[in-house]
Formats: sequence, C-alpha cells, structure tokens
Amino acid sequence: MSPARRIGRALGSRTFRSLRHPNYRLYFFGQLVSFLGSWVQSTAMMWLAYDLTNDPGWPAYLMVAQVGPTLLVGPIGGAVADHFPKRRVIQATQFAFMLNAMILTLLVSGDFVTPVLLVAMQFISGLIQGIDLPARLAVVTDLVPVDDVVNAVGLNSLLFNSARAVGPAIAGLFFVLAKGWADVSPGVDPTRWGAAACFAANSVSFLAVLLALSRIEVPAGPVKTERGSFWDGFRYLARHRGLAGLVLLTGCFCVFAWPVLTLFPAYTRQVLGKAEGTYSLLLSAFGGGALVGALTTATFGSHHRRGWFLVIGGAAGWVGLFVLLSATVLPLSMLACLFLGFGMVLYLSTGQSTLQTSVPNATRGRVMALWAMMLSASSLPGHLIAGELARRWPVPDVLLLMFGGVAVTMIGLAVLIASKPFPHQQ
Repeated sequence: MSPARRIGRALGSRTFRSLRHPNYRLYFFGQLVSFLGSWVQSTAMMWLAYDLTNDPGWPAYLMVAQVGPTLLVGPIGGAVADHFPKRRVIQATQFAFMLNAMILTLLVSGDFVTPVLLVAMQFISGLIQGIDLPARLAVVTDLVPVDDVVNAVGLNSLLFNSARAVGPAIAGLFFVLAKGWADVSPGVDPTRWGAAACFAANSVSFLAVLLALSRIEVPAGPVKTERGSFWDGFRYLARHRGLAGLVLLTGCFCVFAWPVLTLFPAYTRQVLGKAEGTYSLLLSAFGGGALVGALTTATFGSHHRRGWFLVIGGAAGWVGLFVLLSATVLPLSMLACLFLGFGMVLYLSTGQSTLQTSVPNATRGRVMALWAMMLSASSLPGHLIAGELARRWPVPDVLLLMFGGVAVTMIGLAVLIASKPFPHQQ
C-alpha cells in the first residue's frame, strides 16, 4: 500500500471513528438527510422573502424569527433535555418540524404566501427548535463513549455543514427546474413553485431521521439526573469563569459574523448583479468552507488543541469578511465565503465540544441550553441591525462594520486563551 493511501486510511479511521457505534451511526445518517432538507428549505425561504419584497430587511426578519424563540423556550428545552429521554424529545420535535414544512408547502403552492406569513411560520419553527436544540446538543453523550465525544461533535458539525454545502445547490436546481417549467407554461411563477418544491422536499426528509430514531436502542425511561432548576446552568458557569468567558465571547463573535448570511441575497444583487443561482453558489461556498472546518475538528480536534482551534477559527472568519467586503467578482466572493464558513464552524464546533467535555451529565442539558440561547441572543440583534443598515448603507459598508467587531472579539479571545481556562473535567 502506498504511503498516501496509508495516510488516507489512517485519517479516515480517525475522522469517522464515532461511526463504529451503531446508535450514533443511525443518528448520523438520519440527521444528514434531514439537514439536507432543512437547508433546501432555508435557502428557498430567504430568497422567496427577498423576491416578494426586494427588501434586504425581510431575510433578516426570517433569521430573527428562527433564532429568537430559543430565548423564550430555551430554559424549557434545557430542563426537558435533562429530565426526559432525549431520543423521545427529538422524535417529537422532528415530527413537528415535518408538519411545519408540509403546511408551508400547501400555503406556497396555493399562492397564499406573504412575507408576514413566512415570518410567522418561521417563528413556529423557531419555537420547535428551542425545545429540539438542547436535546440534540446533549444527546451525543448518550450515543458514544466519553473518549469519542469531541469526534462526535465534530462529525455532527460535519454532517450539518455537508448539508449546508449541498442543500443550497439542490434548492438552486429546484428553482432552475421551476424556471424551465415557466418558460413553457405561461402564468407559472417560477419562484413560488421552486420554493414549494423545496418545502415539499424538506417535509419528506424528516422521515429519514424519524426512522433512524425509532431504531436507536437507548433506555426508554426518564433520564435519572439530580433534580434542579434552569439556574443550575448559570451557577455552573459562574463557578467556571473561563467557560463563562467562552460563552460570552462566542456571543460577540455571532453578533458580528453570523449576519453575513442575512446579507447574501442583497449582496448577490447589489454587488454582483446576479440572481438566485449565484446566491445558491455563495451559500454552497460557505457550506464548503464549513465542511472543511468540521472535518478539521473531527480529525484533529483534541483537548490540547482547542485553544488554537478557537483562535484559528476566529481569524479565518475575520479574513473572510475582509475579502468579501473587498470583492466585486464571483470567484473572489466565493473564496471569501469559503474562509467564512471554515472559520465560523471551526470556532463554534470547538467551543461546543469544549462545553460538552467540561460539564457533568446532570447539568449538561441546561448548560447547552445556555449555549444555544447565547447563539440566539447574539445573532438576533446582529441580524436585525445588519438588515436595517443594509437598507441605508451599501452592503460592503455593513460588512466593514462587522469586520471591525470581529477584530475586537479576537483580542478578547486571545486574552482568554492565554489564561488557559478550560480544564478537561471528564
């Protein structure tokens, strides 16, 4: 066997080692199909909202409607994840997501869709996500041994970002097919029917994860943890200042970095002068970079490297923003999106696994609910502010402001990492 093949085989066995565990393997492939559908739907909703209004504020409203409800029901989701079987919780939420997608399909195909209705449906999806996310973040430790938790978190990020890379391209294909149909059938609205096809595909995709969850063999009874309150998560972070600092800095990072997704539709038209096909390419490039970031975490992530990975991830996102605000042609814009996706996912997956391996099982769901709430609390004003500024300023000027914010966050992150604050407690 050649040295290259030996190295490839060794890296493959290291990168995907959590797939040796049957429960996690079922969960992984079921989630992969479901995430593909979710990204197809998300891409279609953002473009549909912008197409209906020609207003860069509406995609921001959609993002807020998706992440904002986590602040409302996050405490409930964390408590549910700690006191009930996580598999049952996820089954219920995935079924609710499927119903939401089916209703969206009917509304759009029946030509009842309005921007306000899209936001309302997205808000309902966000409420479901507020219960679903803490359970999905915490369930990893039920599916793999402790030694494979960092790898499993990396693989979760890998499958999510694989879908992020491929899902928008699939959505773009649905829109292209709908446009071809409109060319031969006058009166057909290609945007509406393309979006309806995306929503239908998403509703079907949830069957894969529901089937996988039904075959996972875990105890069916309530999770046996010490009784406590949601405030136990705050108390834990108060006793571990380094982890609390990581959560706060992650919030700052998301305020300035995540809203770039909100700006993509307006950036596509205003800066590049293109339509939905190019928008899908930008999202796919972002997803491709995110995929590399997830692979890096799954393959090389460890207790000793997490500080470096946090710094490298933040720096890559910073560079990506700089290139994007300077770019005026598609290839350079796609390169910027690759850097952005890589940096943001490397940072966030490393931060998540740091919490996962530092928190005891009895409070893990509540601490991870705080993590999810911080991501929502930070991205919510970020998306709103970015959307409002894009109405008044050129998109590159908004990106310049975000670039400066990430730079300040990086200084705080460097100070935090220098104090070596993350003990490995498991």
